[in-house]
Amino acid sequence: MKFYNREKELELLEKAWRSRGADFVVISGRRRVGKSRLIEEFTEGKNAVNVLVVPKEEKQVAKDFEEEIRRRFGYSPSFSSFREAMEYLFEKEAALICLDEFPNVLAVNSAIPYELQRLWDKHKDSKDILLILSGSYVGLMNRLFAAKKAPLFNRATNTVNLQQFSFKTVIEILNDLGVSVPSEQVSFYCVFGGVPYYYLLLEKLEDRSFENALVSLFFDVGAQLMDEGENILKQEFGNAYVKYYAILEAIHAGHVAMNEISQEVGVRSTTLAKYMKALQHDFRIIGRIVPFGENPLRSKKGLYFIQDNTLSFWFSQVYGKRAASSKDEYNSFISRRFEILCREFLTVYLEKKGERVVRAGRWWGSVEVEKGKFEQRDIDVVVETEKTLYVGECKWTEKKVGETELSRLRASSKRVAKTKKPVKFVLFSRSGFTFSESDNVLLFDAGRIVRE
Repeated sequence: MKFYNREKELELLEKAWRSRGADFVVISGRRRVGKSRLIEEFTEGKNAVNVLVVPKEEKQVAKDFEEEIRRRFGYSPSFSSFREAMEYLFEKEAALICLDEFPNVLAVNSAIPYELQRLWDKHKDSKDILLILSGSYVGLMNRLFAAKKAPLFNRATNTVNLQQFSFKTVIEILNDLGVSVPSEQVSFYCVFGGVPYYYLLLEKLEDRSFENALVSLFFDVGAQLMDEGENILKQEFGNAYVKYYAILEAIHAGHVAMNEISQEVGVRSTTLAKYMKALQHDFRIIGRIVPFGENPLRSKKGLYFIQDNTLSFWFSQVYGKRAASSKDEYNSFISRRFEILCREFLTVYLEKKGERVVRAGRWWGSVEVEKGKFEQRDIDVVVETEKTLYVGECKWTEKKVGETELSRLRASSKRVAKTKKPVKFVLFSRSGFTFSESDNVLLFDAGRIVRE
């Protein structure tokens, strides 16, 4: 698969490469997000020493350095340790050193980060060198570089937290792969998000129709993603993965408030908070949302959800199942993820139109539908800009959306539309509409969403 849309990251690395003196860049991010590919693309044509750190005996790791130097320079010095290899590179050889999956050094020798600290401090003021370290263990990377007592604290001159591809980039990839039907493009995004690796697997399939692709990748004998959810959690969390697994399983099962998760997992809320913080902020696997208009820090109505599309799909449609889900089950899942996509899409769409977004989210609560009669209602999308409040409804069905849904949205919006700003209504549909846009009504079908 060709290289997509990492222009800003490449520009940062190129700037560090061109600058005089020593630079130290740390690249972190979710597994499968493309850190190694970014480094490969950047080092192409450069005289770089690029070593993947594998958790094995230190002598074997030293041999990996020997082989890389031989490949790059045609000869190979002999090393017995990581320290010897790095000292050689700092003092005699390379101006560009890349260590991929750097957190694995702790399984090789826990002193390595301190040895690297000493080498960097010794040479950074006298060498013209670029050192790049990358790793998937976000929490571990933070402990190595961000914590005040971390061995490499404050050494990095630049950090890159590599994010998933945007929806727009995913549409470009899918078009290149021959997946051109808008509803299928949205469906693939709702399952695979913006993780490059999954689209690389999709590229290898002969039949890339949505349902066939899911069967091939998740359910066939030897399917590469059959155990993806469990594998990601094991790789990210190591021995602590059982606790995180239990939390995600509870959220998937519908226990979405903090006290509900605490009771389901059997962990006190005060203890649970640190795990939830790691999942939300360090790993960005879960998200928390409160009814629009409430303070996220104070609201007791906050609900958690699995933010990572593929993990959400795995827990919902793969975990514990022996066969692929039905079309209706897939559509039910995509419908829920479609709401999240629409919130993100509308925010980006409005900003492109020159409107500054103040806040965005969804709303739920009680609405007076008739005098003295109340109903619990949800509004899927609420986006407030400096000048306008947008409220929206999302429908992932094969039936076109009609004015009945618009009328219901107008009624539901009464609780959130208590503002002097004009209110506009937005409807999102898989299959189109039975009526047309107007001055205060925006309509987005799947085709328009992928085009905009």
